[in-house]
Amino acid sequence: MTIMALFRSNRIDQSAYDAIIQELNLEAQPPQGALSHACGFDASGICVCDVWESRQDFDAFLNDRLRPVFTKLNLEYEPPTVLETYAFNVTDDVDKYKQALAPETAGGRPDLRPSAH
Repeated sequence: MTIMALFRSNRIDQSAYDAIIQELNLEAQPPQGALSHACGFDASGICVCDVWESRQDFDAFLNDRLRPVFTKLNLEYEPPTVLETYAFNVTDDVDKYKQALAPETAGGRPDLRPSAH
């Protein structure tokens, strides 16, 4: 069953997020079972929402890759809230974002502005 992992923290800023993403090297080594990733910032700090194929895939990524990166970067890890998904839909418009991948961006992160038509 798919799950959502929701991370909130006031201790991770954009620079720390970029360092985490760079260390994870997700472009070259995508995690098994990861379906989507979104990150944003507001007055309360970072908010990340990931969707995974299974809790087992998420736990493996968390234990084998994410937590060691937090340790390496000397960042305090805060556990996410994990929920079983009730619904998970992706529209065809998601392809505009996938096509906008910019390899020169830090950590291989996509430029989240859809390409113009």
